[in-house]
Amino acid sequence: MRPTIVIGSGDGDLCFIARHLLEHSGFATSLQSEANDIVIAARQDSVCALLIDGRVRNAVSACAQICDLRAGSAIIIVALVDPGAHGQGLAFLNAGADEVFTRPVPPSHLLRALMMQGTTQRLRYGDIEMDVAARRVWRADCPVYLPRIEFAILRYFLLQPDRISDRREIIRQCWPSGIYVDCKTVNVHIGRLRRCLRIEGAPDPIRTVRGIGYGIGSVSLPERRARWRTKP
Repeated sequence: MRPTIVIGSGDGDLCFIARHLLEHSGFATSLQSEANDIVIAARQDSVCALLIDGRVRNAVSACAQICDLRAGSAIIIVALVDPGAHGQGLAFLNAGADEVFTRPVPPSHLLRALMMQGTTQRLRYGDIEMDVAARRVWRADCPVYLPRIEFAILRYFLLQPDRISDRREIIRQCWPSGIYVDCKTVNVHIGRLRRCLRIEGAPDPIRTVRGIGYGIGSVSLPERRARWRTKP
């Protein structure tokens, strides 16, 4: 049985374009336009992700109900809201949605979030392991508890290890769209992520390249030499 992604929307263009692209990528789809039907469809064992449109009546309530069901499943929820609907976007996040996008957004962005999260169950790098669906992280087999943004940053890093991303790209990938985030805020969350992952005697897995950005991976020999030269 193919994994299924539920598309909860009354927007015909969104539904049919998303269904075409998802089914072309190997997923089955379930199109629903009413909140109750969306919740019922999400109960199916094959469902791995949900795209829910904020224009659907009681969409936030449906999102919350599905999140209550999610304890024993791997459903990832991506929400779509209208421009200026910041309150609804925050309501979706508070209800448990994993990502919130603001219209207009290219369908490819929505599909990337759905497919990436719905199919990638385990991510590993060194002694760090992440269960994306269960939202759990371990380092050296010890559980690590991460807030939402720190979890999103680590997931982004684990998807592309040894790559350095600048702050603006990290914001685009890890924060809900339509929300202004100062680049300096990234430094704060990187610091929190480092503290959460810290283990005595183990190296810092978060890599910093001054003037460029952050990533996960080992420090290269040229970087070690540069750091040694700058020591007082």
